[in-house]
Amino acid sequence: MKIADLLGKIDRRIIFIVLTVVIVIPLISPIGFVGRLSPRVHDLFKAIDELKPSNKPLLISVDFDPQSMPELYPMLVSILRHSFARNVRVIVMGLWVTGVGLGEEALTTVGQEYQKEYGKDYVFLGWKPGVSAVVLGMGRSIKETFSTDYYGKPIDSFPMMAGVNNYRDIPLLVTLSAGDPGFNTVWLPYAQARFGVRVGTGVTAVSAADAYPYLQTGQLVGLIDGMKGASEYELLVEKAGYSEAFKPASQAMDSQSLAHLAIMILIVLGNVGYFLARRKK
Repeated sequence: MKIADLLGKIDRRIIFIVLTVVIVIPLISPIGFVGRLSPRVHDLFKAIDELKPSNKPLLISVDFDPQSMPELYPMLVSILRHSFARNVRVIVMGLWVTGVGLGEEALTTVGQEYQKEYGKDYVFLGWKPGVSAVVLGMGRSIKETFSTDYYGKPIDSFPMMAGVNNYRDIPLLVTLSAGDPGFNTVWLPYAQARFGVRVGTGVTAVSAADAYPYLQTGQLVGLIDGMKGASEYELLVEKAGYSEAFKPASQAMDSQSLAHLAIMILIVLGNVGYFLARRKK
């Protein structure tokens, strides 16, 4: 059989095998493909990197569910590693009840990794019903809005919450948002516009376009967009010497990039075979 026939009639089983191999290999042995770092991701990294270790904590809102976990959970872990490595205290909460378990898991894992103490270095507020009332209430008093933490312990009993009353004591808020409620429906209209808190966000890739106008107006200090953005943030954290831990988003991007490359090559080969066969006729 001639080359034109071979290229034009590649067995689909061969295609499936090729794609399986290029997807699985990076999952076993990460390659480390990294494209150009986005300035949007770097801006958020810089905003967190400039936070000073003090009683004024970083506030992170886990506004996603397990469905969005592959893209947003690595962002949460990387931001926690970044903060804990710099001894920045962290408050974690969520507007999505489905994200509570994910927030608790990330805090527990990274807290143990950096040997941080609950109540002194981080606090988990959990979820509370009434989205708008919660966000607006925190602008008046965090301790009145969340009188206890997720585990039912009084907020006043934690050393790191001393002097933390409302958004004036929050130098930066990061919302990892998969939809509504999220950065553009709650945090920007209420926390940012009304109380002036600085807001950064991480979103899924399909939602990134919705965030660009808020970057241009300065309402967002930075943006992590999708799995690619998460892998870039992981790289920034590693380059700064804050963590050498496993990077799940970077590993997933290796698989995705190789799969896309393989598909492009197969498309080119198929078209070459088609035009060679057509020329022969």
